Amino acid sequence: MAKIFFDLVSPENLIFNDQVGMIILPGKDGDIGILPGHSKIISSLRPGRVMVYGEDKTLLKSFFVSGGFAEINPEKCIVLAESVNEMSDLDKSSIETEIQTLEANNKDDVEDKIYIARKKIEAIDSKFY
Repeated sequence: MAKIFFDLVSPENLIFNDQVGMIILPGKDGDIGILPGHSKIISSLRPGRVMVYGEDKTLLKSFFVSGGFAEINPEKCIVLAESVNEMSDLDKSSIETEIQTLEANNKDDVEDKIYIARKKIEAIDSKFY
C-alpha cells in the first residue's frame, strides 16, 4: 500500500515527521482526508484534531492544533500549526479552569483563547483519539 510523507510543525519545533497511510486535518471549511496521491491544495486550518493513521488505517497519533495552514501534494502533507498538543496530554479539568480564568478576565483579547480551549474540550469529548 502507498504512503504519504507527513510533517507537523509548530513554531517551536518539528512535532511529527514520518510516512503514513492517511491524515485527517481540521480544514477551514470541514475536515480534509488525505491519502497518497492527493491533489495539490493549500488550506487554512481551524482549531481541531489532526489524526494520523498507518497503512492499515489504525490510528497512530492524534494531535490538537489551534489553527494554521496545510500544504498538500500527491507525495507530502505539511502542516504549519500555531500551536500543537498531543491529544493524550490534554486534561479536561485544567482546560475548564483555564476557561473560567479567561472569562473572569473580561478582556477583549481572550475570546480567541476561550474558543480554542472549548474546541480542545470538544476534541477530548469526541473519544476519537
